[in-house]
Amino acid sequence: MKTTTAFLLPIGLSAISTTVDAATVLAHFMVQNSYAYSVSTWQEDMTSAQQVGIDGFALNWIPPYCSSTDAHHNLAWQADQIANAFTAAEQQDFKLTLSFDMSYGVGSNCPTGLAWNETYMSSIISNYTNSSAAYKWNNQMLVTTYAGEKYGNAFFQYLKQTLSAQDIHISIAPGFTSYAYAAQNEAAAGQANAFMSEFDALDGFLNWQSWPLNKKLNNTGDIDVALQSTLKAAGKTGPYIMTISPWQYKDLNDGNPEDSWVSYSDYLFPSRFESAVSTVHPDIIELQTWNDWGESHYLRDLPASFSSGPASATLGTMQNYVNNQSHSAWRIIADYYINWYKSGSPPDITQDQVVYWYRTHPKDATCNGGGSVRNAQLPADAVFAWALVRNNATVTMSAGQNAFWQFNANGTGPQMGMVPFPDDLGDGILPEVSISNGGSSITGNASTYITSDCDYMNFNPVVGLVGPGDKVGATNQKVLG
Repeated sequence: MKTTTAFLLPIGLSAISTTVDAATVLAHFMVQNSYAYSVSTWQEDMTSAQQVGIDGFALNWIPPYCSSTDAHHNLAWQADQIANAFTAAEQQDFKLTLSFDMSYGVGSNCPTGLAWNETYMSSIISNYTNSSAAYKWNNQMLVTTYAGEKYGNAFFQYLKQTLSAQDIHISIAPGFTSYAYAAQNEAAAGQANAFMSEFDALDGFLNWQSWPLNKKLNNTGDIDVALQSTLKAAGKTGPYIMTISPWQYKDLNDGNPEDSWVSYSDYLFPSRFESAVSTVHPDIIELQTWNDWGESHYLRDLPASFSSGPASATLGTMQNYVNNQSHSAWRIIADYYINWYKSGSPPDITQDQVVYWYRTHPKDATCNGGGSVRNAQLPADAVFAWALVRNNATVTMSAGQNAFWQFNANGTGPQMGMVPFPDDLGDGILPEVSISNGGSSITGNASTYITSDCDYMNFNPVVGLVGPGDKVGATNQKVLG
């Protein structure tokens, strides 16, 4: 079969080095998915995170009594799991921050009076301010949010005053989504100025929007640079937190268009990481996420079962696009860039590895289940590969009839390539990726078929690895010499 040169996305930034004074990497952790965790389960998760350079978790949780439809109903148990997390982290030399999901507001999706309030939040924060696991920024306990604009400046001002009266001082870096969304469509510096003028009680900013909004483009760090520089110019002492995510897809198939979308994510993970280490240099990187199954941007290993076991979560409809869809190999990409971010220089490449990812059916497939997915036209029907090799090597990718597409890689840093899905998938195809270097070849065979015969519309990718995978578990591969 004719050999074809694959499309190559040159990363091209690996020769850049910068001085980094301090660099912290957190991973966003959904506490509502930890119902059956023990302290040892928390420790296992923390160990997996530490293996790739993650320093801590941002513990996202919702008001304890807001969800009568949750599988575990009364969510007061979240506070118990946060206590378990701190117990584990203190033993693990791991850091934690409290991240309050403040998209819940009094009288809207919570019963009146049961959303977040300053008294309850201050009591939770005060529980952990002296913990060795509490992440501190400028010797102040870091607190972050998801949303929260509607609570107003006075709410956060009173929260800080309540804690200050106990000689507890916090640095708040909110993830106000409306400012982050608007910054993608308007002048980012203007949004930063608006945020600072309306919320002078707050210290830093978490740019929640690591995904492009309804556009086919790679989400670079340009907006982050504008937000960060405006924040610092105003004399804010809190951190600028840049979020980085590998993907974004959700489909609850409930008739609500707000619950069914995909963001353009084909090259998102390495592209945004490159911006972080070469251009933005944020105070903190926050990975989205460790375990948010529903939005398809998890980095954690899949639980053995979603209905039982220590990582159990009742996914309902979401299991249609999460079960068997491993993302663990993406932690290899995270490991490389985290090392770069912390040291200020690209790390030495000591082994040959290719991380690849692909969706399990083309975007125009007619599936038996699933809803109408917003932005379904944006992703490319292709297998993507990110190569990290020590010396000159050839990466060969095959997807059915599109066989032996190749791109060259070398020891200067990551290179990327892709191979499109063939027009005819037949009964289904299994992608194959190999690295040829110095007369030997390592081949990885995917285990999940690409097919047009699908039970549920699925834009969540399968992620695989060719080469050593000691940090993320075994891979399906063979060595030819």
